[in-house]
Amino acid sequence: AIDEMIKTLKEEDLADIAKRDQCKDEYKKIASVISEVTWLIEKNVAKIDKLLGTIEDLKAEKAKTIEEIEAVDQHMKELTAARKAENEEFKQAKEDDQKVIKLLEEARTVLTKYYKKHDIEMGPVQAGVKDVTFEQEEPEFAISEDQAPEAVFSNKGKRKDQSKGIVSIMTMLIEDVADEIKNAMKAEEEAQLAYEEQMATAKKLREKLVTKKVNLEVQIAKKGEELEAEKADKLKNEGDLKDEQDYKASIKTDCDWILKAFAGRAEKRAAELDGLTGAKEYLVGYKPSLLEKRATQAFDDKRLAGLKFLALQKL
Repeated sequence: AIDEMIKTLKEEDLADIAKRDQCKDEYKKIASVISEVTWLIEKNVAKIDKLLGTIEDLKAEKAKTIEEIEAVDQHMKELTAARKAENEEFKQAKEDDQKVIKLLEEARTVLTKYYKKHDIEMGPVQAGVKDVTFEQEEPEFAISEDQAPEAVFSNKGKRKDQSKGIVSIMTMLIEDVADEIKNAMKAEEEAQLAYEEQMATAKKLREKLVTKKVNLEVQIAKKGEELEAEKADKLKNEGDLKDEQDYKASIKTDCDWILKAFAGRAEKRAAELDGLTGAKEYLVGYKPSLLEKRATQAFDDKRLAGLKFLALQKL
């Protein structure tokens, strides 16, 4: 019985040691995991904040790019409207000038027919009529200025210079208006070319801005995916942290008890073992009495054969 008790105490001692060591190891592992997971969560938070800031910057850049696209669109719209208005003005002016030329040509034709009908000679129309200048000169008096001039009437043939002058003026006006049309057409062509160049530049800029906008959208989407992945990783790490904390809480009562009570239990077991060992040694040092020895021998008398003396006699 003493040996069984000693065996039990030693087993309890080994069990306490195993339990203590296990708790220490578990606490150490838990502390390590919690420390690592806490660091990972801090990294998650930092990266999430950075991604949020980057996404906000990209969205702001995208909004600015959209405004720039709208500004280019408005600029092209205004260019087109101005070009259209200028073209309409050109066409109207050209039409008006062409009508003026037509009227002048018709008037010149009618006047020429009139002079021919009434046998009024015009003479050749001078070339370069636009260079003709008209100067008003003072008349020269062959006699005194105070003397009344003689009335001399010219015939219709002497009006040819006047007729020629009117026709020349009409021709000059026709040429002037034609030149205006020619210059206006040249200006219109130059304006159209300038417009096309401006529109080409604006369209090229718009294409670059649209490409930039698309690239920004791709970056925003990519950063958004990274953000969601980081949030999911943070959620997982938070779950791992909670699992470790819950596990620690589940073993805390037993582990804290064994760690706290281990030394006291070991001392008590040591004292108990000492007592049992001493008792065993004490018992080993005694011999049974004669009567007790005889109780183990065979007797014919069945009644005596069953007797056993429990008293011990010290040698």
